[in-house]
Amino acid sequence: MELASVLLSPQTIATLAVGLIAGLIRGYTGFGGAIFAIPLLSLIYGPTSAVALVLAAGLVGTAQLMPGALPMATWRQIVPMVLVSLVFTPLGTWVLLTTDPDYVRRGLGLFVLVAAVTMMWGWSWQGPRTPLISGIVGAISGIVTGIGGIGGSVATLYLISSGQPVKVIRANLIIIIGALTIAGFVYLLLAGGILFDDLFKMLIYLPTYMAFIWIGARIFRGTSDALYRQVALWLLAAVGIIVTIW
Repeated sequence: MELASVLLSPQTIATLAVGLIAGLIRGYTGFGGAIFAIPLLSLIYGPTSAVALVLAAGLVGTAQLMPGALPMATWRQIVPMVLVSLVFTPLGTWVLLTTDPDYVRRGLGLFVLVAAVTMMWGWSWQGPRTPLISGIVGAISGIVTGIGGIGGSVATLYLISSGQPVKVIRANLIIIIGALTIAGFVYLLLAGGILFDDLFKMLIYLPTYMAFIWIGARIFRGTSDALYRQVALWLLAAVGIIVTIW
């Protein structure tokens, strides 16, 4: 009876709903699953547990995608970014664990709103790609990963317009985001930010999220890509506004 009450609790149902929608978004568009989920999960469980869930989901994706990306990556370009990001990720984790959760939640909502608007406009970095700039991007990505588990969006905006073949850009992003995800999860675990209760939440969220990534990639094949991406971005913007002002 107690197990049934837990499984049918508003928190569990809300978590399943977030996993369902985030998975559909990620499965069709290839982006947006984590940044959709993180502000809503932070409303349900608080920012620390939300980050743990998002990073755990990212670990599964990393395990699936990393082996194929390794041979295609331009290591000379991404290694400095990865190394700098690994140095700064613990700073983000420290901010997450020491800052008022309400401030963190609203900050994550604002970040999601800005990210959605930026992607709507189609903006990406058009400036120089010097080691200094790459290092700054790596540092920001690491901090955002530590705070909210979504630092990969920063690296994406930087690398997406690099002029390299799409396969190379994709491989570079998989490795950078994978490194950020692993580092973020490990640092949060070592800092005591992942509790036993979070394991139960992962058992609820991860299967739903992963299943609907698979479903989303198939159900929406007949839908206009441009239309669906716009719907997904407007949905992200709405989530950002709601979580920022709630």
